[in-house]
Amino acid sequence: MQVDLRQSWWIRDVEIPTRLVLAPMAGVSVQAFRRQGRRYGAGLVCSEMVSCAGLEHRNERTLGYLRVARDEHPLAIQIFGSEPSVMAEAARMVVAAGADIVDINFGCPVRKVTKTGAGATLLDDLLVPSSISTPAGQKLQFRAFAPRGKNSRNRAPPPAQQRYRSGAGMVVRQ
Repeated sequence: MQVDLRQSWWIRDVEIPTRLVLAPMAGVSVQAFRRQGRRYGAGLVCSEMVSCAGLEHRNERTLGYLRVARDEHPLAIQIFGSEPSVMAEAARMVVAAGADIVDINFGCPVRKVTKTGAGATLLDDLLVPSSISTPAGQKLQFRAFAPRGKNSRNRAPPPAQQRYRSGAGMVVRQ
């Protein structure tokens, strides 16, 4: 099966002009890199992870991650956190900053992130993913693991299925 990488696709009401996505990479996906990605054909560019706690405390460096240029769209800004109310407010800030998609990270297995209760740890509590009230057009990312059973490679874990049913625009499997 051949896929035309120039074909557009949609995440809710956000049109992605090509099938090439510049993934979020810590320390790499800064604004200059994202702009180059768009220039060279990425249909969607993503920021590195932005701390919801940093946004809540108005940390100057963290707020700098919310700078968005006109030529970066469509843009997903990825947030991570552990408190649903703080994550919801961070999502609103991300949309106000100009992001087209809010990417909530439920998949990062790095100890620096999970020790705070964020990233992959969020999926340990089935109620947390569905209790985060976020703007439309969001993208939910979750950690990869293969549950046992028939066609297990194509099934999302229950929290991801639940979040998709409650309004996530897309579920991405790492």
